[in-house]
Amino acid sequence: MLRLSGLRLDRGTRTLYRDVNVTASDGERIGLVGANGCGKSSLLAAILGGAELDSGSIEAPTPDRIGCIAQDVQAEAGRAIDFVISGHAPLMKARDELARAIESGQELEIAQAHAHLAELNEGAVAASAMAVMHGLGFSQLQCLQAMSELSGGQRNRVALARVLMQPADLLLLDEPTNHLDLDSIVWLEAWLRRQGATVIVVSHDREFLDHCTETIWHVADQNIRRYAGNYSAFESAWLEQQRQINAQFRRQERTVAHLTRFIDRFRAQATKARQAQSRIKMLERLERLEPVREQSEWRFRFLEPVRLPEHLLDGEDLQIGYASRIVLEDVRFSVRAGDRIGILGVNGAGKSTLIKTIVGELPEVAGQIRRSSSTAIGYFAQHQLEGLESQDSPLQQLRRIAPDKSDQELRDFLGGYRFGADLVSSPVGRLSGGERARCALALLAWRRPNLLIMDEPTNHLDMPTREALTVALSSFEGALIVVSHDRHLLRATTDQLWLVHQARLKPFDGDLDDYGAWVMNERRAQSRSEPGAGDGRRRNEQRRLVAVERDRLAKARRPVQHRLDATERRLHELTEQLKDVDRRLASEAFYAGDADAVSAALKSRGELEREIQRVEARWFELQSQIDAIV
Repeated sequence: MLRLSGLRLDRGTRTLYRDVNVTASDGERIGLVGANGCGKSSLLAAILGGAELDSGSIEAPTPDRIGCIAQDVQAEAGRAIDFVISGHAPLMKARDELARAIESGQELEIAQAHAHLAELNEGAVAASAMAVMHGLGFSQLQCLQAMSELSGGQRNRVALARVLMQPADLLLLDEPTNHLDLDSIVWLEAWLRRQGATVIVVSHDREFLDHCTETIWHVADQNIRRYAGNYSAFESAWLEQQRQINAQFRRQERTVAHLTRFIDRFRAQATKARQAQSRIKMLERLERLEPVREQSEWRFRFLEPVRLPEHLLDGEDLQIGYASRIVLEDVRFSVRAGDRIGILGVNGAGKSTLIKTIVGELPEVAGQIRRSSSTAIGYFAQHQLEGLESQDSPLQQLRRIAPDKSDQELRDFLGGYRFGADLVSSPVGRLSGGERARCALALLAWRRPNLLIMDEPTNHLDMPTREALTVALSSFEGALIVVSHDRHLLRATTDQLWLVHQARLKPFDGDLDDYGAWVMNERRAQSRSEPGAGDGRRRNEQRRLVAVERDRLAKARRPVQHRLDATERRLHELTEQLKDVDRRLASEAFYAGDADAVSAALKSRGELEREIQRVEARWFELQSQIDAIV
């Protein structure tokens, strides 16, 4: 269990949290959300014991039972799989015990250490580590590579795998989907749903939060408010709450104005002085409400293309890749005005290689891409952020491509991308990743392309900017090709899907939910086809793992099952109450009695029916949660 009691946390002169009281139950999956800079990362640091509290307390599992992602993974010489296995603290402790026993030379201690190691089943731990790495997109060869040979993104995924291997009661995951492709995100969601630890997730991926959390902690106004349900449920509840607060504020404003007018009018009259004093005291006792601070929704748009030809580009009989290695072959596609295409596939399948070939950064190995003479491609990719001139400001960057425009016109345009008076003149090198992304989007939009090609455009973007980009792409009048692991963006902006798989490009017949099911089926099929599946010892190990899996499922389902049982009992009580009311209403003698009693019974029956519907909906929701634990 995790409990925050009377928590206060200051950073310099700024108070992040004041008198926070909130509890996470065992096995609960929580999304921690709030505006950038509100203190989410500071809260995780405080839970880990890395930040001193100004007052209050945090009741949490011991540090060895808390898993968190390391922020800086060094390029060590050891193998990636060994680094992941090192996250299993009991196994590491048993290995150390054996090493000490061997060094001491005591045969009894050596035997006991070997027995302890056998109990932990080192082979099963290694197999689990390999399965976790495979789930996060590593091939078997990459699992065996040295950490020093992996890229920065791969090392971050290895760090996540190490955390998932750690036996823990509490998992703290800060942006765990960074550096993951959509396939790995689907796998991670399934993994989080079926494990038994309490989980707190910080993420800007709303669909990831929808799929793997059941509670939201919202950080705002130096406090944490708990909301039942996933992110979409929180968003609806929060918006309704804001409407109610504003309505209460407006009612109070009218009351205050009425009392003030009476006081001003009659306080000087002797006959009305007592009434005026009474209203003055009423005003003093009134707990004044504050209006909800309006959060202006940020929106921007891609300018209308100068020309929008029907035919944009075609690819025929393409081989794509490099002279030494073909990544995709026999590629055919066609892009027409109005097409809105999302490209799916695992990391390394060739999505970015395909995109770079389409935009002309890579030449075709064979075949041909034909582009219309009027095709104007706008290309957004992460490496382009690094290509921005770090010493130049956004205004200077835009002036280079629009030298004939006035400074004020350029400033006004950049203001639409949230570059105010200070940021618009700041060197790009000093901007955050999200600010650099907005700068690149502004430069892209100014050129008015008729074909937008976006490669992972939501990396580095916070939730409001992601939503603004989604709206802008949805209303873009040209054609669109998107590679993204953000399913909310893909659902809202694309209407056809291409799949890059096994060195081929083909249309995917289905939606993103179908793709998620396809990913899990593919992974199960790969597991079944592993060599040695028929070996007797492997069958024994499989039987053991089935038993472990059965126990794990029971433990994972237990907290939800408790809530389901309570809901069933409540449903039974309400049904019995409804039956009792119906028995009274079915009696003719009942109507001959007190008319108020009849009216109350009819009202009670309506309320009971509505409550039964609500509880039944909750029952179906809990049953769906149990069914999702696989």
